[in-house]
Amino acid sequence: MTSETNKRSRFWAQVQAELRDIPLAFKKERKVPLLNGIDCYQISFQSLGNETIYGFLLLPQTTKACPLVIEFLGYMNYLQEPFQFAHWPLIGCGCLVIDNRGQGGKTQDHVPYETTQHELPFGKGILKKEDFYMKRLIADSLRTLEVAQALTEVNQDRVILRGGSQGGGVALWVNALAASPIFATFADVPSHSNILNRMVQKTGSYSVVQDYCIQHPTQAAQIQDVMGYYDLQYVAHQITGPVFASVGSKDPICPMTDFFVSYKKILAPKQLMIYLNKGHGGGEAKQIRREMQQIKKLLAKDEQKE
Repeated sequence: MTSETNKRSRFWAQVQAELRDIPLAFKKERKVPLLNGIDCYQISFQSLGNETIYGFLLLPQTTKACPLVIEFLGYMNYLQEPFQFAHWPLIGCGCLVIDNRGQGGKTQDHVPYETTQHELPFGKGILKKEDFYMKRLIADSLRTLEVAQALTEVNQDRVILRGGSQGGGVALWVNALAASPIFATFADVPSHSNILNRMVQKTGSYSVVQDYCIQHPTQAAQIQDVMGYYDLQYVAHQITGPVFASVGSKDPICPMTDFFVSYKKILAPKQLMIYLNKGHGGGEAKQIRREMQQIKKLLAKDEQKE
């Protein structure tokens, strides 16, 4: 293990230690059901900076502990209606999803940043690894997994991570840092891979980071070092599988070739779907249907083992 790998491992161990010092304070409030056979809850819990994180929990009405899909949202998307995620209970899975802090939804981002300020999340705190917005985002997502593990309605051996774009990258990050194996991970057009190239090419959310480097060239090396702590390629070998990834061959936001850098380092069983001549939308609704079918097959195969 290299010294850089050691430093990154120690950093993320410290982040997880910070989380352990914060009471979870999980709350669950039942909402009016959207569809027959689906229970719906507004949930909240505490994360870094004692920020209150808000989300939804949908559960199929069953007497058995159910599989759970933890859905991670894309950049600047936010929760509106729980029925957006009703397709998961319709195949027998619960769904847990949160609003990313400071990205337009109910979850705020109140604690001031020590270094850089910006109207966009990825321009905040970029001069220190302890201060960068991504630390808060990944920590909140790790705490979401902790919430899932506290739900008695959930089969803890069948927790599935799923996300698109920013959420796809976060799903893989959470997998890599999770203390126990993950049943399956679905990452659609995932972000947060090969970040230095993302900066140079000014693609997606990392363009704001490069803009700052151009304006402050003497701080560029410092920022590049910070980004190394958040680049998926350096933790991809820790991911437990199976992993199902999908990309668009002409994606200008999260380029396919940047994700390949991390994908090739995943040691777990993995599959990759390439949507030819498609942009950041990838397979869109077709990909969701594909994921639903894959999850049903995985669950059926797992049940046969019992």
